[in-house]
Amino acid sequence: MRLLFVRHAPTVWNREGRYQGRTDVPIDEPGVCEALRIADRLRGLEVDLVVTSPLRRAIDTAEVIATALGGVRRLVDDRLVEVAFGHWEGLTQEEVRARWPSALRAWKRTPQSTRFPGGETLGEAQERLRDFLRSPPWGSEGLVRCVVAISHAGPIRLARLLAERRPLAHFRTVPVATGVAQDFRWSAGEGLAPIPPSHSPQDLP
Repeated sequence: MRLLFVRHAPTVWNREGRYQGRTDVPIDEPGVCEALRIADRLRGLEVDLVVTSPLRRAIDTAEVIATALGGVRRLVDDRLVEVAFGHWEGLTQEEVRARWPSALRAWKRTPQSTRFPGGETLGEAQERLRDFLRSPPWGSEGLVRCVVAISHAGPIRLARLLAERRPLAHFRTVPVATGVAQDFRWSAGEGLAPIPPSHSPQDLP
């Protein structure tokens, strides 16, 4: 089965460079336009289901995409939620550096062993994603050929690392832009595997 992870459309906080985490920031008007562009790139893939994080920016993106694709069914799955950045949420990197300089240095150098102040670790977030992939919401349904999962930068980076069998130490090396699809194959027996770019449609973001 084809599984496309798509980062939500941008918000004001994305443009301001603020850590969002679990803070429920909606997409704005430019974000809606970006979500429509994502939907245009997904046309023709015969999407059977759109699964979304419970956060507003992901739900907003999923609503736009599912409607634009002809009313594709949507489900909310809490396991697709963003990494909890705790006390960093709402702050820019410069503001974080002023308050938690040692924690920010640790995050940049050893992300695999960093706990965000008042938040969680990447290991905890990865286990949540593993559970999503082991027991997906489409598991009890009939034939499902293509699922779009609307999530966040953190879970999508973790998905890429799992698919490529790479360690959490590589987390910060995985690029994930807003509105960009990460293309995978999923099976109950083998889990997640990346689809080489040469085999992906040319019009995917």
